[in-house]
Amino acid sequence: MRRFPAAVAALGLVAVALVGCSSAQSATCDRTTQPGALENLISVDGDVGDAPEVSVPTPFETTKLAYTDVVTGDGTEVVAQNQVLDLGITLINGETGAQFLQQGYTPETSGATTLALWEQALPGLSDALMCASEGSRVVAAFAPDDLTTGAELVQIGAPVVAVVDLRQVFLSAADGAEQFNQGNGLPTVVRAPGGQPGVIVPDGEAPTDVVVQVVKKGDGATLADGDAIAAQELIVGWDDKNLVSTTWEDQPTGLTVTAGDDPVLDALVGQTVGSQIMVVVPASDAGGAQVQVVDILGIVAPAAG
Repeated sequence: MRRFPAAVAALGLVAVALVGCSSAQSATCDRTTQPGALENLISVDGDVGDAPEVSVPTPFETTKLAYTDVVTGDGTEVVAQNQVLDLGITLINGETGAQFLQQGYTPETSGATTLALWEQALPGLSDALMCASEGSRVVAAFAPDDLTTGAELVQIGAPVVAVVDLRQVFLSAADGAEQFNQGNGLPTVVRAPGGQPGVIVPDGEAPTDVVVQVVKKGDGATLADGDAIAAQELIVGWDDKNLVSTTWEDQPTGLTVTAGDDPVLDALVGQTVGSQIMVVVPASDAGGAQVQVVDILGIVAPAAG
């Protein structure tokens, strides 16, 4: 397993019978932009997903963050800083009009990242992209006074103009239809309003065989052996009913779907994006029985071949 770059500190969770469930941001929000003169002053040519040609009149000045959608997509919305994104971005020095960064438009510079990580490099980008949807092209202008000198991409003393293509926006949580599962003596998955799960572990002995239940059934792409995916994961010990680990308070994890010996990765083969899967892993020489809940957020890279 691999983790996406962590940019937000993890928060400790303490629970007994109801484990791992806490508040999470709602998956719906309203997009409000402050375009100002951006649409009239800044010229952006090219299709969304292709490297744009950007022309900024100089000297370009702004005293506050402004942003507008020059193209509005209809895909998944950005609703949380730890959401996984694949974006193309072009940055222009507003004082000189010179482009100083363009990435995400070639295989060498594209890939999954998070808004929290980008916020460290370009403060204010979260505000500019929150509630924007996949397929959108956003133009944003950042005032010099709002950019901290510690940020990686700041042009000191100059405004920055950004053109951002939301090439792919992964789900923030499984959004599939809830499923009815039978099975006496098995854990129950509960959720906060934003989709973050918790687990109620019953009293009694854990199963001696692997149990796989589809808790929510997504309607996205079907996972194949070898697919690299973005996922949220919650792991709870059966016997002590304590939280073992969670990605929900940090960043989503990267998993490679693999048919074989790992019961969780094996259980993901054939599942669909948007699904939530509960896997009960029996006790073994490696440790006690565990309950693992995986939210499938999207495919980062399909299986080779």
